Amino acid sequence: MCKTCNKIPMKKHLQHSIFFLFTLYFFGCGKPGPTELVNDIHSEDAPLQIEVLAKNPEDALYKGSYDSTGMLNPKPDAQVFLFISKNIVTEKTFSTGYDIAQVFFYDFNKPFVLPGGRNFGFGVKKVIPPKINSIRTKEVNYNFHHGMGASKKDTILGPKYMLARSGNFGDSLFLNYGNAAKFEFRKEMMSSPIEFALDMPEKISGNVTVMKNGNGEKIVLLEWNKSTKDSVEIIIGGKLKNEKNATAFFKLHVADNGQVKIPPQIISAIPKDRFDQLIFSFIRKAESRRTLQALDFFAFIQNIHSIIIDYP
Repeated sequence: MCKTCNKIPMKKHLQHSIFFLFTLYFFGCGKPGPTELVNDIHSEDAPLQIEVLAKNPEDALYKGSYDSTGMLNPKPDAQVFLFISKNIVTEKTFSTGYDIAQVFFYDFNKPFVLPGGRNFGFGVKKVIPPKINSIRTKEVNYNFHHGMGASKKDTILGPKYMLARSGNFGDSLFLNYGNAAKFEFRKEMMSSPIEFALDMPEKISGNVTVMKNGNGEKIVLLEWNKSTKDSVEIIIGGKLKNEKNATAFFKLHVADNGQVKIPPQIISAIPKDRFDQLIFSFIRKAESRRTLQALDFFAFIQNIHSIIIDYP
């Protein structure tokens, strides 16, 4: 556990695992092909485009606490990866805010190979800690969790640089809707700074309602505040019974029109005998690339509202 994580109350471990769940689609295990399923809001609409992230719990490569972000796959073809996420997690009537910023400086001379010979990514290297909103990031171990059960292993790939805040606990990281997040980095102590700003996407607020269709089957209505953006992403996952960790199963790309109904076959694909809660994460994101002082940067900033419900 990193020093930053130690400052955050662990009684909300599941909510921290949700951070892991909704970053999984970006740092995820493989690149699954889309599966088309009929969206039953309007029959004239195009089918939902759904990516299968895990067909069953054993397919999930990453399982761990919230700081288990995993290696980017597919990797951005950039030397530096900046990940910023402003999150709200809601369970029943209780909501918790959680903000995180992480920076990875890849060392392409240090490939990381999984057991079995799969080249999965690269190690990361030590640099002068960058700043986010003028706050110096903390250097912590980049722990990569892989495998499951008796074969589960932790591998340190090098240092990463991060700030994290949950409610009133953690670092002095404050990400505000409508404001930009400022990044600053120096290659050397006396060199000119590399600086740029990232605009925070518009806040997204979701709602989950379980209802029945004309055949008496349970479907899930997802609603959110619609925006002028082209689309939002929705991650559907579940929490294993008697465990604190979350598994991501599906990723949906939907128009940012404020609602979508999830067909019953999607929910029933998550085995109820093994999962006691479902998690729906609504995501607005923005990506950008730039080259400054001969360094390639890939930046990813997002707003997320995750809602946890009992399995209906």
